[in-house]
Amino acid sequence: MKDRLEFTQRLNRLIARVEAWNYAETDAGAGLPVELARELRALAAAAASPGLKQGVRRAQDALDDGLSAEAVAAALYRVRAELEAGGPQGVSPPPSPSR
Repeated sequence: MKDRLEFTQRLNRLIARVEAWNYAETDAGAGLPVELARELRALAAAAASPGLKQGVRRAQDALDDGLSAEAVAAALYRVRAELEAGGPQGVSPPPSPSR
């Protein structure tokens, strides 16, 4: 559970960085995409399931292909949606109490 929380926090920080890059009015410079690529590789390595890893790699591919920050963010939003759904990690919601 701690790993999932840490992964989620890292994912959210990365999404925030990509969004900031997208909305920046000035050129972020060549260093930012390199840093983001490094963070994406580390996040993919920390993914608890093949589905999450593949989602992060889609974001990395978008960055590597020179696509917009919006495309990178969209791939990361999909990873976050998978996490929230609990599907890829096999985590199911607790059963509802019976009355």
